Amino acid sequence: MSTKGDSKPLTQVLGLSLIERIILTAKNTGLKDFYVVTGYNDAEVRDYLDRFSQRRDINITHIINEESEKGNGLSVLKAKKILNENFILLMGDHIFDESILEKLKNEKIADDEVLLAVDYRIKKNRLTNADNISKVVVKDNRIIDIGRNINEYNAYNTGIFLCSPAIFSAIKKNLPYGNDYLLRAICVMAEKEKVKAVDIKDDYWIDVNTKKDRKKASKLLYNNSIKQAGPITRYINATFATRIFTPALLKIYKGFTPNQVSFLSFIVALISSLSFILGHAVIGALLIQVSSILDYSDGQFARLKHMASRFGHFTDITLDRYADGFILLGMFYYSLSEIGGKEIVGIYWSPLTISSTSIIAILGNLMVSYTSATSVVNFGYVYKRRGIVAGRGRDIRLFLLFIGGIMSYFHPIYVFLALLVMALQTNIIVISRFILSWRYFTKETTFRMIGRIKAIIFDFDGTLANTMPFLTELAVKLITANYDISKEEAKRRYLETTGVDFASQLESIFPNHPNNQKIAAGFEERKLESIFDHPVFPNVIPTLKYFRSKNIKTFICSSTKQEIIIKYCQLNKIDILLDNIFGHKPNFKKGQQIDFILQHYKLQPDKVIFVADSLKDCDFSRDKRINFIGIAKIFEKKAFQKKGALSVRSLTELTKFFNKSENYLKYVEKVR
Repeated sequence: MSTKGDSKPLTQVLGLSLIERIILTAKNTGLKDFYVVTGYNDAEVRDYLDRFSQRRDINITHIINEESEKGNGLSVLKAKKILNENFILLMGDHIFDESILEKLKNEKIADDEVLLAVDYRIKKNRLTNADNISKVVVKDNRIIDIGRNINEYNAYNTGIFLCSPAIFSAIKKNLPYGNDYLLRAICVMAEKEKVKAVDIKDDYWIDVNTKKDRKKASKLLYNNSIKQAGPITRYINATFATRIFTPALLKIYKGFTPNQVSFLSFIVALISSLSFILGHAVIGALLIQVSSILDYSDGQFARLKHMASRFGHFTDITLDRYADGFILLGMFYYSLSEIGGKEIVGIYWSPLTISSTSIIAILGNLMVSYTSATSVVNFGYVYKRRGIVAGRGRDIRLFLLFIGGIMSYFHPIYVFLALLVMALQTNIIVISRFILSWRYFTKETTFRMIGRIKAIIFDFDGTLANTMPFLTELAVKLITANYDISKEEAKRRYLETTGVDFASQLESIFPNHPNNQKIAAGFEERKLESIFDHPVFPNVIPTLKYFRSKNIKTFICSSTKQEIIIKYCQLNKIDILLDNIFGHKPNFKKGQQIDFILQHYKLQPDKVIFVADSLKDCDFSRDKRINFIGIAKIFEKKAFQKKGALSVRSLTELTKFFNKSENYLKYVEKVR
C-alpha cells in the first residue's frame, strides 16, 4: 500500500480516504463524536482530518500515541482519560456496512463487558485473507479465544467493538506481556466470559491491507452503491455507470461531487437538445442515454462518497426537469421540421397535431414529477403501486426517447412516435394518480374522523348480542301467523325495518292494523323468555377492552327494553366494560338516549360513532349528525356504502380499522 501514499489511513478508495470513509459510515448510524488516535506520520493525518472535519462539520478529537509501534492496545489506552462511558472502537483500515454498527449499538452491554462483531462466514467470505486477520472461537454467543494463529476457529474478528470502560483496565494489566495488548486484553476478558459475539450475518466488511484488498474494496463499494430500480436503470444505466462513467470521472478528478455530476448530466442533455434542433437526431439520441447514465452516476457518487443530502436531491430533480424539457423541445422542433406538413404512409402530419402531441408530452412529463411531490405534501403519501410508483420511470421515458432518436436513422417519424408514446404514458400515469389520490383523500378523511373519536355507541341485537337469528325466526313466525304474508316477504320486511322496537316495526309494515299491539306484546313476552340463552359474540369482550385501553367511552343504545339489556350484560359480564347502558323505556327511545349521552358526557356529535347492523340506524345516525359504521351481517357492505356509510364485517375488523387509522396518522406525521 505504500506506493499509494505515505499514510495508510489517507489512502484513497473511490474518492475518499480510508479514514474519511470509516468516520462517515459511523456518522450515518448516528454517532457524533470521534476520537482518532494517531502515531506514525501523525502531523499529516491530523492536518488532513482537521480540513475534513471542517468540510463535513464533524467533531473530531485528536489523541497522539508516541509509542504507536507497540500496537493497537496502547492506542486504545491513550483514550482512557477522555472516555468514561461506553464507546464504539473501530480500526482505521476496515471498511464495513453501516448495518453492523446499527446492530452493535442496539445490543445491551454490561458495565464490565465488551461486544465484538464477528463474521461466521469463514468459508464463504471472499473478501478476507485469513493470514492477515485475527480469528475467533465462539461458543453460546460468548468469545472464548481470539488471535491470529488459532488453528481451529469458527468466526473472523471484524475489528468492530462496542466497549465499556472496563477494556482500559484489561489492557493496562497486560502491558508487561508484549505488544499485542488489545487481543491479549480481549482474551483475558473472554476467559471471564465478559466478551459477547454479535453476528454480522450478511453484512459486508473488509480489512484493507494490500493493493488487492483495495481493488476488492472498490468493487464491493461499487456493487453496494447500485440502487434497486427498474430494468433500464438496473441493467443498462447501473452497468455503464459502475464500469465506465463513475470510475472515469473519479480518475479525471477525485474531488467530483454529486451536484457537479448532476450539472454534467444537465449539460449533456442541453447538447442533446441542440443536436435534435440541428437535425442530428441519432447523436441527440445517444446523448440522451449518456445523460440518463450520468443521472444515475450522480446518485452513485452520493452513496460512494457519503454526500447524499436533501439539497443534492432537490438540485438533481430540478435539473432533471429542465433537462427533460429541453430534450422534448429539441425533439418537438426536429419532428416539426422533418415531418410537419408532409404526407407519410398516406397520413397528413399537420403541424398542429405535432405541436399538440409534443406539448402534451412536455406537460405530462412535468406533471408526473409534480404529482409525486404534491402527494407527499398534501397527503403524506408516496405512490407505490406498480406503473405509477413515485421516483421511478424517468429512465424508461428517456430510453424511449433514445430509441425513437436512434430509429430516426431509418425515418424521422420515429422521433414523433416516441413523443406520442410518452404523451400517452405520462398522462395515463397522472390520471391514475389522480384517481388514487381521490380514493386516498376519502380514506384519509375517514381515518382522521376515526382519529378524533371519543365515544362509541353500540346497538345491542345483532351487534353485541348474537340474538338476531332468534329474533328473526320469532318475528317471522308471529307475522305469518297473524297477517296474510309469505315467510320470505315477512323476513324481508322485518329485516328492512330493524333498528326500532317491534311495535314500531309492525306499524311500519302494517299501518293501523288492529292486531299490532297484541302481536308486539307477544313478541316481547317470548323475547324475555329466551333472549338470555343467546350469548354475546366471541369478539365483544376483546373489542370493549380494546376501546377502554384507548380511553374511548363505550355505550349501548337499543330498542330492546332497558331491564332486559342490563340483566343480559350482567350475565355476560360486559357491564363492567361499558360506561353506560341504555334501552327502550317510555319516552326514552334511541333519539332521547343519544341526546342524553351527548349532553351528559359533553360529547360533540362528530366525535361519536354509532355501530349497528341495520340501515335504519344508519339513517338515524345521520339525523343525529353522529358518525356511523355498519356491521355487515343482515345487510351486505354495499348496502351501507350506497348510503355513504362505512361498514365492517365484525367487531374484530372494527378494532383493526381503528388500529390501521392510528398507524396511518402516525405514518403521515412521520412523512410530513
